[in-house]
Amino acid sequence: MITIVRLGPLALPTYPVLLILGFYLGLWLAARTAARRGLHPDHLYNAGFYAVLAGLMAGRLGHVLRFFAAYREDPLSVFTPNLIAFEPIVAAVAAGGVLALYVRRHRLPPAVFLDALSLGALLTLAVLALADGLNGRAWGMPTTLPWAIVQWDVHRHPVQYYELLGVLAVLSLLWTWLPRLPSGRVALAAVAGYAGVRLLVDAFRDRPVTIGDGFRLSQVIALVVLLLALILFYQTQSRPADDERPS
Repeated sequence: MITIVRLGPLALPTYPVLLILGFYLGLWLAARTAARRGLHPDHLYNAGFYAVLAGLMAGRLGHVLRFFAAYREDPLSVFTPNLIAFEPIVAAVAAGGVLALYVRRHRLPPAVFLDALSLGALLTLAVLALADGLNGRAWGMPTTLPWAIVQWDVHRHPVQYYELLGVLAVLSLLWTWLPRLPSGRVALAAVAGYAGVRLLVDAFRDRPVTIGDGFRLSQVIALVVLLLALILFYQTQSRPADDERPS
């Protein structure tokens, strides 16, 4: 594991550094995708900045409201830069709402916007998988395979790098197929591809959350999302996207 990168006198923690890097790389790729689809790339930079800002504020506020009793005793702890003190679902809802408002206000073609955003999100997820691997997060089951990595003194499946390679493979295919896929279907393919990667990779994760007769919850969710995305992909096969219909 590599949790710290030293640059001269500086000791930088790799996880937050890669979080920031993943965000900027995702926006960069989203902007490039938008340009290839005929949409001004600045829209992706602007919308992404507003969405992340809203997500950070809402996620932190959600945590404060959830544990208000603790924060009331120590109000200054609200401003502590703690990644754990965060409500990701609240943040995702707030960010999604801001993106929707931005698209509506600027009258952008939703399908093109989602295509660009989805490819950027895949690159961000790939960087996050790398961050998990370097910091020993979301580790894999013990194994004796020759490519096992040692985490917490145990030889384990490198599931973080499985995910990294899988997401990059999906991203490479979609980037290559971008000119041949109608607007809107790139986003569906990206969702289906990521769900497929998680369906396979999560079979090797250690300490999973299970439901029913031992089914892994993450794989169940991935399977449902994969099927829904494929159904929508098939249903839109013969229908032009809104931005491609004649006016």
